[in-house]
Amino acid sequence: MAPILCHPDPDRPFVVEVDASSSGLRAVLSQQHGDPRKVHPCAFYSQKLTTAAVNYDVGNWELLAIKAALEEWRHWLEGARYPFQVLTDHRNLEYLHGAKRLNPKQARWALFFTRFQFTVSYRPGSKNGKALCPGSLRGPATPDNPSSSCQPPLY
Repeated sequence: MAPILCHPDPDRPFVVEVDASSSGLRAVLSQQHGDPRKVHPCAFYSQKLTTAAVNYDVGNWELLAIKAALEEWRHWLEGARYPFQVLTDHRNLEYLHGAKRLNPKQARWALFFTRFQFTVSYRPGSKNGKALCPGSLRGPATPDNPSSSCQPPLY
């Protein structure tokens, strides 16, 4: 069954799940909704890597995925009532806020991150299912290249 999007509620904490690979960046904005409280997606984001970003190492891909997600949903996350959690499958990013040495690009991104109240937590890629959906990374939909989704069509 395809995930059902919920309307974001500013009175509840958000969860941002990110993933990056050589094919692109993916992220999911989620919140707990319903009884019993289950995490439901509010929005999905994906982007192909630019020609320059393809040359980044895996750590910078994951960091770029966080930055892209925060830019995309800054209207919900910047100044949010509760600190939100970012889930990534790159354990080194758990130490992002305490890093002593950053390259210039990472320093610019870290300055951008100061606008948000969040923690980064490690979650193995096998448990990061929603953010792993590669469906919209195949380029724009055309008659020859229809966009696909994580689930097969129901018709």
